[in-house]
Amino acid sequence: MEFDKKTIVAFLIIGLILIVLQTDFYQERFLPQSKSWPTEEQPAGTNMPTESPSRTQEKSSAVISSQMREGTSEVPESKYGALLARSATSEEITVETSLYTAVFSTRGGSIKSFLLKKYLLEDGSYVELIGGDGQGNLGVLLPTEEDTLDTSSFLFSANKKKVTLSERKQSDVLEFVLNLDEYRQIKKTFTFYQDRYDISMKIDLRNIGDLIDGSYYYLTWRSGVESTEPDLKADMQNAKAYALQGDNKEDFNVDERFEQKQLGSYPTDWVAIKTKYFTVAVIPQGVKGQGVRFIGEQVEKPNEEEPWKKYGFDLKMPFNERQSKTDNYTLYFGPLDYDIIKSYGFELEQIIDLGPSIFRPFGKFVLWSFRWLHSFIPNYGWVIVIFSILIKLMLFPLTKKSYKSMKEMQALQPIMQELNEKYKDNAQKKQQEVMKLYKEYGVNPLGGCIPMVLQMPLLIALFNVFRSTIELRGASFIWWITDLARPDTVAILPFTIPLYGNTLNILPLFMGVTMFIQQKISMKDPKQKAMVYFMPLFLTLLFNSFPSGLNLYYALFNILSIMQEKLIPYKIRTPEEMKAHKAAQKKTKKKRRKYDYRGR
Repeated sequence: MEFDKKTIVAFLIIGLILIVLQTDFYQERFLPQSKSWPTEEQPAGTNMPTESPSRTQEKSSAVISSQMREGTSEVPESKYGALLARSATSEEITVETSLYTAVFSTRGGSIKSFLLKKYLLEDGSYVELIGGDGQGNLGVLLPTEEDTLDTSSFLFSANKKKVTLSERKQSDVLEFVLNLDEYRQIKKTFTFYQDRYDISMKIDLRNIGDLIDGSYYYLTWRSGVESTEPDLKADMQNAKAYALQGDNKEDFNVDERFEQKQLGSYPTDWVAIKTKYFTVAVIPQGVKGQGVRFIGEQVEKPNEEEPWKKYGFDLKMPFNERQSKTDNYTLYFGPLDYDIIKSYGFELEQIIDLGPSIFRPFGKFVLWSFRWLHSFIPNYGWVIVIFSILIKLMLFPLTKKSYKSMKEMQALQPIMQELNEKYKDNAQKKQQEVMKLYKEYGVNPLGGCIPMVLQMPLLIALFNVFRSTIELRGASFIWWITDLARPDTVAILPFTIPLYGNTLNILPLFMGVTMFIQQKISMKDPKQKAMVYFMPLFLTLLFNSFPSGLNLYYALFNILSIMQEKLIPYKIRTPEEMKAHKAAQKKTKKKRRKYDYRGR
């Protein structure tokens, strides 16, 4: 494919878009966001905690008072302080299924570990979704007249020591009970399923209507979602908290050391925290939430330049009954697998980043195509090879037409040069004559750009699919290509090259070489000779940090374009033939109009 000025501009636009897609600035400013609900003022008396999640977990008291929020260390007397005193030692309950190993604690009836058996870390161990000690995960906050009663520090009693599911035992139930006093009780019931990532949770609040100050309580999460990828920076670029309120998908990205964001009291369908490939989500069933407050904290990690983004939330749940209330939830702890989370019907697939809405349909097409090909081709590397061939075949008619159009434009260059010389002092007249020339000879000046225009959204869709879909995580191809979702790094340079980086990756270099060869073959205009060197160099620098799968696709596409130009003959018309063909077309149209008029 020969690069004229319009094509060069198209490539530069692709590069700019792909660079911007990786930045936090794009995530905050350019990614289509739903309108923000107005921030709700916190009702007096609820006194929700405002400390960072880590500091909140360190408190020894379950009663979070206004005195503590003002910075004093004094713990006020409380009628429930005795419960805390008896809560010295907690127990752990392990849940084993075919997909995960979960560890629950009687401290708050919380979940403190969730290991995914089908997904591994770089060292071969199971992926852990939960960071920290888990305290405050799925906790219940009760706003009282003076304080907010945080039950995550209390010791619940459990009905089992261990839960093990199998083919013979497809589901089981685990219960946690906290008796606040003789009459008041909080009960959490979890139902687990053998081959599913979702967990059913029921919360029973019995005889606490007169204790709650207001008409709501809060379900909390405090431990964030643990980073799972070797490249912490890439993982954290995708780490966010989300909530769906009606048709509005709200998100929260912590940019400072500690931040909060509170959404208004509007029906809330679900709350989720995600990293690049995994998510933890809470979905109220029946009765929806009535708003959510996000908490974000940047935590420094040993030997890491990038901080871990630790998210928490307080989901506001209505309590309209006089004394007791039962709420049901679906919990999802697992991979961001599009088909899996879409099957639940909660619209959780919205948190998978397939790009802005204008490119999202292309992303879905690429993802569907990959999954369909993978159903009978076991290796995703060969899936990309076949996909490249299929796309080339689909674009072949347009590419052929584009190639002929560019060659015919080259054939008109002598006449174009005469017009440039003749009207060099009158740009407007020159433009009019050039357009007249195109019309007279039947040449479409934009014909050469059509394949590139179609390639732009496809390349962006491929970029988003490779960097955010779990199907390609850890998918190897051949030899040194061990992960198609990451650059195929073979060496770390002791220095950094501007715009290139300090990693030596083979596929971007191979892609640049194939593009250079293609341009060398197709470029005939001496004025565009510089582009033979500039565009391959520019895209090599740009693509060096991109997923190896994207570089593999583009390199293959270049090779197929070289084969198309070398092996498929094209008959290029001379200017005289173009003019005669246009005249014949014009004459045929006149005859058709004449016959059409007679037939009326």
